[in-house]
Amino acid sequence: FGGGRSGAAMMDGTGSARREDVGASMPPPPPRVPRLGVPLPQTSAPWGPRVPTPRPGATRRDSGTNATTTTTAIRSSTEFDFEKGVEVGHEEHAVPCKRISSEADVRKFLGSATCGDYVSFVKCLCGKLAGAKVTEVEAEGGLSEPLAKVREALAAVSAIVDEVPPREHNMRYGNPAFRDWHDLLCQRAEGLVSAVLPESQRGASRELAYYFSDSFGNRTRIDYGTGHETNFFVFLFCLAKLGLVPEGDSKALVLCVFNDYLKLMRRIQRTYGLEPAGSRGCWGLDDYQMLPFLFGAAQLVGHPLIKPKIVHNPDFVEAFAKDFLYFGCVEYVLQVKKGSLGETSPMLNDISAVGRWQKVSTGMLKMYEGEVLSKLPIVQHLGFGSLFRWEE
Repeated sequence: FGGGRSGAAMMDGTGSARREDVGASMPPPPPRVPRLGVPLPQTSAPWGPRVPTPRPGATRRDSGTNATTTTTAIRSSTEFDFEKGVEVGHEEHAVPCKRISSEADVRKFLGSATCGDYVSFVKCLCGKLAGAKVTEVEAEGGLSEPLAKVREALAAVSAIVDEVPPREHNMRYGNPAFRDWHDLLCQRAEGLVSAVLPESQRGASRELAYYFSDSFGNRTRIDYGTGHETNFFVFLFCLAKLGLVPEGDSKALVLCVFNDYLKLMRRIQRTYGLEPAGSRGCWGLDDYQMLPFLFGAAQLVGHPLIKPKIVHNPDFVEAFAKDFLYFGCVEYVLQVKKGSLGETSPMLNDISAVGRWQKVSTGMLKMYEGEVLSKLPIVQHLGFGSLFRWEE
């Protein structure tokens, strides 16, 4: 499933070849440090190398991965109507199907109202996170019933990990027990999603279960990337389109519900050794995720004391990791990779030199639009139904 070493990754939908020379208990090796003189791959972020701005509808070829990026502008805003639910008859809900198979389809998707509405949803949430802390939002409680049940569903998915322990095997990545775990997940997904929905809207269970079950990695390749992460956020977007996410729950949607998902995925990654799905190696943000960096930067916009450069101080990273998603992500990178950020994560290192969190947040959004939503190997796996619609 296209997606991988965070937002700047995800070029290869097939994943890289598995190695069979090291036991499964060993963590992935630190990424190879780029050689001097090797150019940084082009990205959509402002801290990347300057590249000519192509005309709308054009494509460019990435110098680091030889993959094509479509450059159609996304029509979005910072507003999202949480009160306006989509009215879909019980009989009109359908299991989503894939509709993107070419760069022309990517351009159509990027220019669609569906993509614009989805990006507006993401931007609106970012706008509500400034100054919010995870621990404070958790302490407030009072989640709406549907979101509280999403958390219960994620806890049930975590319990499946306890049911299916990893097996002994001789590959660095990809414990085959993940396939058994994924089979159980798919068997139970519709029931878990049905429990989230009020009785009057349970006709949408199969449609939403498609996104939910595809949020935790690929069964065949035993990998995970930003495409799967996007599927989970499309699932949350669909709940919002059904009118089940009150605007007052915006902060909790990210800092509680999505954070639960993030913690669960880290557990699954480590338990079953999921391979990053198509990667840029050390030129990514981290091996798998993109959105927590975006939301984490949005939390810190306007903060009077915390600056991007303090990611180089492990004590500060540890102190802020529980409250701010960005530092939680950096802490995780430091735990799983050996070496300084300059050695293992040059992009994170470059971002630390940016003076303001507003610029980091804006750059992360551009990366998400340009390196996730605009990449054919990723969005070709998205499904479209009655809530996340394909527009002819």
